[in-house]
Amino acid sequence: MRDDLLLGVDLGTSTIKANVIDRHGRSLGIGVAPTPFATHSHGVQMSTQDLFTAVGAAIADLGVLAGRVVGVGVASMGETGTIIRSDGPSDLPLVAWHDERGTEIVDELIAEFGVEDIRRRTGRQPRSVTSVAKLGWLLRNGFRTGGTWTGVAGLTVWKLTGALGQEQSLAATSGAYDPVTGEYDRQILSFLGLDSLVWAPARVAGTTFGRVSAAGHAWSGIPEGVPVTIAGHDHAVGVIGAGGDRSEVIDSMGTGEPLVVSFDASRSDGRHPQWPDQFGDLTVTSWPGTAGHMLLWEVLRPGLAMRTLQRALGISRDDVEFSAIRVDAEPADLSALLQMQDGIVPAELLARPADVAWAATLEGFAHATATAEVRLRELCGVTGSTLLIGGGLRSRRWVEAKMRRARHPLVMASEREAVSRGAGLLAGVAAGWWSAEQYPPADVVPLSSPTDRPAGAAVVSDAGVLR
Repeated sequence: MRDDLLLGVDLGTSTIKANVIDRHGRSLGIGVAPTPFATHSHGVQMSTQDLFTAVGAAIADLGVLAGRVVGVGVASMGETGTIIRSDGPSDLPLVAWHDERGTEIVDELIAEFGVEDIRRRTGRQPRSVTSVAKLGWLLRNGFRTGGTWTGVAGLTVWKLTGALGQEQSLAATSGAYDPVTGEYDRQILSFLGLDSLVWAPARVAGTTFGRVSAAGHAWSGIPEGVPVTIAGHDHAVGVIGAGGDRSEVIDSMGTGEPLVVSFDASRSDGRHPQWPDQFGDLTVTSWPGTAGHMLLWEVLRPGLAMRTLQRALGISRDDVEFSAIRVDAEPADLSALLQMQDGIVPAELLARPADVAWAATLEGFAHATATAEVRLRELCGVTGSTLLIGGGLRSRRWVEAKMRRARHPLVMASEREAVSRGAGLLAGVAAGWWSAEQYPPADVVPLSSPTDRPAGAAVVSDAGVLR
């Protein structure tokens, strides 16, 4: 019916968003609530009940629109999750993915299997952010871990439907899942003492995981019987919501800045892709709603670095952003960028005028991602445009830096709530509105083509490899 809507829920690290979209993919309303992570004696975490309260508040913020929903999709941050038992969710804390707990678990995994074998088995570097690292820490510290593991998206779907499940791109964040074969690695789980857990089978986003129950309706106001799906990991779902496709490199500008590109796993001969002297992490994950895959290159955290620099400069962000427009500056080098991500501003950067320091930092991040993009294109054979998405598009000076280094046509997504919109689009698959990848289009704005580059603008050379 014309008045029917889809609901996309984005369980983000700092904010939970509930976005209702229509048949044209347009948002008609967004409910918002803060993600209830808090610092405790062991680190950053939240309780299951606090999560449910926050999600309920975001949905309630939609008012009467919730009653028109005919499909729900839930996207979330990766890694964070809990165990559900026959009597409901356990009392395990929902440990934040960025919490440092689990470092020693990763060290033990590396000692047992080696970095390359873990990469081969899981499609990613061994890192403390993974679910198994957090679970290993909980097990070592006296928490009972029997039951079925699922992430916060699966937990929310359980609250709505009573059904248990997991989606492929989120399963890939566990640290014990092969995104190509679609199987959990029993040897890794057994080594960590986690093989007694039930791991919810990973299914394709857009599949109906369950339908809103009477209890789910009473909690959310969403009509009983509505199909619910897990849309996937927020980075991947944001690509869908912003209108990204397999021909493009997608640059997600925000607190973190992953580059995303389509990846043909059938051509990899079971090997984890990488380039010589690679810097940063390359992760294989699923392209939501399909049997295909994508690569994520991750290491940069521009949002953290710019926050560090802004505080050190003692100037408002709006003021320094405005003053840095069109300011010429040599890119800050990679070591300076990484220091700022860790909260330290190099003295030589602080010695510059504020507008020059700001411009140099943004030029540095633009240079680093453009260099990585060259290698990703060589690795995957992608030749289309570069699509800029994410909250960083609000920075005119950052976009300016991107334009100076564009080697392919550069376009900017108009959608600013890409993750929640993407979750809504995958809800449309579950509701039968459209097939995966046949979504209503998202608006994009052309920024430049390679011939638009002004004289003297910086170009990334093939020699500029991140090391």
